[in-house]
Amino acid sequence: MPRYTRPANSEYAEDPINALGNIMQATIIGHLRKHPAQTRLEIAEALEIPKMTVANGLEKLLDAGLIIADPPRDVAIRGQRIRYSVDDAQVTEMVMRLNQVLGEF
Repeated sequence: MPRYTRPANSEYAEDPINALGNIMQATIIGHLRKHPAQTRLEIAEALEIPKMTVANGLEKLLDAGLIIADPPRDVAIRGQRIRYSVDDAQVTEMVMRLNQVLGEF
């Protein structure tokens, strides 16, 4: 199995790059910052993108801890409307980590 070349301390940058380095995920975060507590359908309609694309982006953002689902996905009942909002503290931390890797701080 080939190994990828990685700089020292690259793990520190991986989470922010994976979470914020995708245009769809970054767009969803930006939208939810302006319009919190929206459903998947509301986000898809506002951004004019397919619901499944939004669903995939939301799952990645939830896994990264950058957004909050209400009710949480582990207690939501099938068919229940889940509203999503940004966890501003987590997004700020990811942005700061990325800035440090880029030499901005």
